[in-house]
Amino acid sequence: MDRGELVEYVRAQADGVISTLGPDGSPQAAYLPITATDRGELVLDARTSSRKVANVRRDPRVAVVVGGRDGTTLQCEGTADLPDGADRDACARAYLDAFPQFEASLADPDVVLVRVRLTWARHGDYRPGVSSSQDVDLRVGIRRVRADDWRSARALRLDALRDEAAGLAFLETYEHAAAEPDVFYQGRTARAADGDEAAQFVAVDGSDWVGSVTVIAQRAGTLDYHGRPIEQSRATVVGVFVRGEQRGSGLIDRLLETCAQWAGDLGFELLTLGVHRDNVRAQGAYRRAGFAPSGVTFESTIGTEIEMVRHLRPGVQRDTSDNSPPGVG
Repeated sequence: MDRGELVEYVRAQADGVISTLGPDGSPQAAYLPITATDRGELVLDARTSSRKVANVRRDPRVAVVVGGRDGTTLQCEGTADLPDGADRDACARAYLDAFPQFEASLADPDVVLVRVRLTWARHGDYRPGVSSSQDVDLRVGIRRVRADDWRSARALRLDALRDEAAGLAFLETYEHAAAEPDVFYQGRTARAADGDEAAQFVAVDGSDWVGSVTVIAQRAGTLDYHGRPIEQSRATVVGVFVRGEQRGSGLIDRLLETCAQWAGDLGFELLTLGVHRDNVRAQGAYRRAGFAPSGVTFESTIGTEIEMVRHLRPGVQRDTSDNSPPGVG
């Protein structure tokens, strides 16, 4: 089960038991309606005078069990809070989508929403003839773009070009990208959605795009996007971007691993990229993902770049000595 499947499960079950910690550390449980946001946060409502609200304010650690009636369960652990502002609005939308009959209740000032951000979950299936359990993958999902994603692809590209490190990371300016017509993004996204010449992979947190990377096939005898002759066929990574709140989460490693899988499946032995010589943060992230300088440097529109290569042949060891946080590349 992944996070998307967890969301579907919680919404289908629609109730469960939450256990909070009382003043003396003992568990205190309550059965109540529960739903989930697109990001996999659990949402429930409670009276401000309830034990669980007082407990959460003192100690946010909680456990939740959803399901049971049909022989399946979802056991969860996480931290709870009482969201406000935009976070509360998002939780309220999810809650009212699930329980529209409680709209008046949410307007009561003595009622608050409780949000549980999960740190661990396990799905169990103990129906007749079945006995299995598996931990839930709570990480942000990664998938290849679809042709109709072009609006989201455009928005994320423009956000990337506004990043503080964009001048060291991208060959394109925000002004140039913003001026491109819709048909440009429609075509580029469609090409990256299908086929063996290019693929764009995106990290989607609920409905929010939080990261992206594109990998392109470069054939021997052609020119790369800098106009340099390509002597050996390879796949090349471009357009690496992860939003600030996701940096340090390992997401960039997973995006690059997805590129390596795509390139390897097509038979490429080399995965390459170019990184500005002054972009030390990105270089550290690439080393952690198995890339190493090839010894080649070249000049591009943003200055001197270092070529880095990851060998995709079996048995090549990855360099895991650098723990620099991931960022824009």
